[in-house]
Amino acid sequence: MLLRILSALVGIPLLIILVFTADGVPFIMGIGVISVIALMEFYRGVRKSGMAEPQEWVGVASAFLFLFAAQFQFQQEFQKQFFSLPDLLTVLVIISLMIELLRKNRSPIRNLGVTLTGVVYVGWLFSYLVAINSVPSPTGEAIHLRFIPVALRYGGWLVLYITFSTWASDTSAYFIGRKWGKNKLAPHLSPGKTWEGFGAGVVGSILMSILMSRPLEMPILHAIALGLSISIAGVLGDLSESAIKRELAIKDFGSIMPGHGGILDRFDSLLFTAPLFYYYITTIAK
Repeated sequence: MLLRILSALVGIPLLIILVFTADGVPFIMGIGVISVIALMEFYRGVRKSGMAEPQEWVGVASAFLFLFAAQFQFQQEFQKQFFSLPDLLTVLVIISLMIELLRKNRSPIRNLGVTLTGVVYVGWLFSYLVAINSVPSPTGEAIHLRFIPVALRYGGWLVLYITFSTWASDTSAYFIGRKWGKNKLAPHLSPGKTWEGFGAGVVGSILMSILMSRPLEMPILHAIALGLSISIAGVLGDLSESAIKRELAIKDFGSIMPGHGGILDRFDSLLFTAPLFYYYITTIAK
């Protein structure tokens, strides 16, 4: 428990610094580093299981390009002159198949399948954080808070919104479930999860969502809907990662984060909540 708190005390201030940097480049690089570490954790787990031989460098390069494309997706001229996400996937598939032709012990279906799974599951889903960070303000104005003398970037606030709401759900579920949880939510996938913890996670996410929505002047019904959706998506993301770990026969993907395990073990919920939040903000609540 202490290690979890220490990780948060270091991670939260660093996140705040990165998201409110004017040009967004430090945030992209920060997410890039996290994506690469998480992707290598995934590929290492697959290799240890003997399931396949993923093409790591292709996956890492693709993950960085996804982040780059996500940063400029609201600039249509950029996509016309350079590339879009479908272009990246096309190149990825062709290059990966060509590499398999040169391998001595080739297994294109398994190796390419695992490589693409890692790229999409880790690289693509992490890129939604960069996409959220680049969402333009609908009014063209920055976020102003009474207790902060400087204006805050709209996209940066959205990143904090989804991150804090996801963490509020995870943290509430963890502590309440650990203290009072009795009824198992998914005993075959994640024995530690309980319905009591899930309920606490929903409440925690909704309360944080309402708090974070105030500077955006978002209707409270949208905030409640987002809080509920974030909590559910977060649990599904966590259970999905648990299913992958069970297939690979590993307990954690790594040990880089004290009290949590690996990067994937800590951010599995956010991989599902970030895309949901992005589409809600840009389509339903715009």
